[in-house]
Amino acid sequence: MAALHGWHPGEVAIQRKLGYADAVRDHWSIVGSFMPQQHRTFHTSNLPFIPITTLDDDGRPWGSIVSGSTGAIGFVKSTDARTLSVHARIWDGDPLLDTFKAWASLKDPQDAVAERFLTAGLGIEFSTRRRNKFAGLIRGMQRATTSDYQIDLSVTETTGNCPKYINIRKLVAFPQTQPVIAYRNQNLSLHERLPDEVRDFILEADTVFVASVYKSKKSTAAEYPSHAGMNARSGLPGFIRVSPSDGRTVVIPDYSGNRFLTSLGNIESSGLAGLTMVSFTTGDVLYLTGIAENHVGPAASKIMTRHSSLTTVKVTGYTLVRDALPVRQQSGTSVERSPYSPKVKYLVDETGSETGNVEGHKAHLQEAVQLSSDLAVFKFKVNTNPGTPGLKIRPGQAIVLDFMDWIGPPLYRHMADSAPESINDDRVRTWTVSSAHEGQNATWFELTMRKMPGGTVTGALFNILEDYSLNQMGHVVNFNGSVCAGIVGITGDFLLHSDKPNVLWIAGGIGITPFLAMLQALEQRGSRAEGDILLVLATREPEIMLRLIQPSLEKMPPAVNIKLEIFTNEGVDMRLINSLNAKITIHQGRIGPEYWRGTRKDKEVFICGPNGFGDSVLNGLQATGVQPSRIHREGFY
Repeated sequence: MAALHGWHPGEVAIQRKLGYADAVRDHWSIVGSFMPQQHRTFHTSNLPFIPITTLDDDGRPWGSIVSGSTGAIGFVKSTDARTLSVHARIWDGDPLLDTFKAWASLKDPQDAVAERFLTAGLGIEFSTRRRNKFAGLIRGMQRATTSDYQIDLSVTETTGNCPKYINIRKLVAFPQTQPVIAYRNQNLSLHERLPDEVRDFILEADTVFVASVYKSKKSTAAEYPSHAGMNARSGLPGFIRVSPSDGRTVVIPDYSGNRFLTSLGNIESSGLAGLTMVSFTTGDVLYLTGIAENHVGPAASKIMTRHSSLTTVKVTGYTLVRDALPVRQQSGTSVERSPYSPKVKYLVDETGSETGNVEGHKAHLQEAVQLSSDLAVFKFKVNTNPGTPGLKIRPGQAIVLDFMDWIGPPLYRHMADSAPESINDDRVRTWTVSSAHEGQNATWFELTMRKMPGGTVTGALFNILEDYSLNQMGHVVNFNGSVCAGIVGITGDFLLHSDKPNVLWIAGGIGITPFLAMLQALEQRGSRAEGDILLVLATREPEIMLRLIQPSLEKMPPAVNIKLEIFTNEGVDMRLINSLNAKITIHQGRIGPEYWRGTRKDKEVFICGPNGFGDSVLNGLQATGVQPSRIHREGFY
């Protein structure tokens, strides 16, 4: 029993690389040598399938799937605390069939080489996020029917496992399967790529089962015997990436967990891993195995944009089986995403992952104006290294800033149910730029920013603003440049395209930000600017929003016709309205669906605001016949 003697050398090595070795030095004792009664009950009475690790003749780990022939719970029995007996339907293409062939070739089961029949399993109850792991050896395999097998497992390691990234699903039995191998290549040649359909399957997955193995050296076999591992990684669809450069290297980001790093420790030692992914809507199962490597710090950041720990698996063998798993997500139910899952990050060499050639730029906070208790305009100066191309920001685009050096990394916490997004907070944030820098290199930029409740970055910025301004609204506060952020990129295609815009702009609250930049751009064009603009704004702060718009309206060329329709429950000083160079109408209350009936069908429509607001507007416009191709919607930064 490996864990009872301490972490094995591979586990210690990766724990040290990530700085966790001292914190988890004695946690190996949590791993048990037998199944508690609750684990036995869990595996036998709660699960419709179990991913288990098997090894092929070359010692490569694969993640097999065992389930009953009908997908019903109860295909596993446990006669004692160290035994699991599985009555499983095994379909053609599952790696477990090769293990059975190796077992059947034995003249005597006593002749079995232990390392060939190492195994491990992971039970996940997807409806509750409960999960428990076990590891041990295959002690017996026999065919029960043409496609059913009896597999006896000897359990030597058990532990509970972190539930926080699991996506909740309602799974039901689906016995009418007809498994068929769609793709299979057990040994890729040097330059072979994965088929497009296989790569797409990987990119759509939100869960991967990770098979691993630790192979001991003779000198340490007694203290750290060989053993297999099975674990899972989950996130948002797309969190697993495939390198476009070779079309076969799978990249899995490491998220903050319990810091045991057992799977990564096995990979650190063996340099091998198996990956298995399941479509819970079609029952398709993809099996991969390959050469694995952990990357930490700068080595990881060179592979995945701004991520400090990840694992790559260069695939050496794969099989995709259609309609295999006799378990499906119940029709009409949706997936409940884990609140802990970070946003998807992309590989450095992926098309579309680049947010602009902005290396060598830093943003230093120059001044700010507080407009209300939770709204302010922050002006940043751009410092550019010599020889670095200028910073280009088109009206309506967003800037991505990294505040890690200023704020510092988050303290380690395993769970934080009150603020799950804080667990993997990389201090990188995206805001729409509210100033215009059309046709020039941006040497400064402004962000009109709302303070987010509990927000780490906005909270820090507003705290320092309040320290300087003492809550003096409208007062310009100058800073000494101590607040500095790295400029990660410029992003977004929510743009002022036309030289003669005929547009309907619709903003919900701070969603006015991209339109501030677009108005400034029109004003800066001077006599060559013309167009027809209807700006519809729903806001609780009409006077603040009007003052933000005012400088551009005062200088707007006469050929630009602007009409403002403001929906609010607040009063508005008519003297402010009368001073502005535009036709302004105030409506009491919210925007009702009837308002959109008069929408001109020839206008390009741009929507920016919270999701609920945007959905309501979109439904109202489409109900009146506005073509979807004319509607552009911005993510709410």
